[in-house]
Order: sequence, then structure tokens, then C-alpha cells
Amino acid sequence: MEEDLELRALKLRKLMKLTALRSRAEKPKGELDFDQALEIVRGRLGDRGDEVLQAALDQYPDRARKVVIVLARMIQAGRITRKIGGEALLAIFEQLGMPVKLRTRILYYKKGEYKSVADLIKRGEV
Repeated sequence: MEEDLELRALKLRKLMKLTALRSRAEKPKGELDFDQALEIVRGRLGDRGDEVLQAALDQYPDRARKVVIVLARMIQAGRITRKIGGEALLAIFEQLGMPVKLRTRILYYKKGEYKSVADLIKRGEV
């Protein structure tokens, strides 16, 4: 009975080593995973860049993830040194065949408060 426990423990240790080796082989050194890449890219975004990136990830999840990883590699390599604005990011996605649709609202200011044009039209104030 004690030998069975030792044998099981030995098998478990071997299995853990093989699993660790496999995970290292699947992810080469220096390879970024999506979460790391996203953090790097978000650190360089400015001027509505977060909004454009989130919309792209919602509309094109797989392809946008690949773009984020490539952008992160370029940032790490020093090829991108400035902030990436929303307009530039939108242009990148459009050039890659991913037209990102952003939610836009037109607001007007009346009597100390902002109201949407949709509300204005609904009320017949036009």
C-alpha cells in the first residue's frame, strides 16, 4: 500500500514535469500573450484610443487580438514611440479591412443640461 502511494507520487511528479515542458515548448521565450500585449498597448493609447480598441475587440475579437499583439511587439522593439490616438488606431484597423463602428451621440446644450438630438426629435422640438 505504501509502495502504491510512492508510485503514484512519482507518476504525478513526472506528469507535472511533462506538463511544464509542454507549456514552455508551446510558448517560445519572448512571446507575448494577449493580456501582456493589451497592457502594453493600453499604456500607449491616448485620445479615445481605449474606446476604439474596445470597439475593435468587440466587433472583431480574433483579428483585433492579433493586431494588439503586433502593436505590442512594435512598441517593445521601439518602432512605436509616441502615443497612439483613437484616429490613428481607427485608421490602422480600416487599413487591415476591419472598419470599426463607434457609437456616436450628438448632444446639445440647453438650459444648463446636455440632451441628445434623438430626444429632441422624439419630443418634436425640431
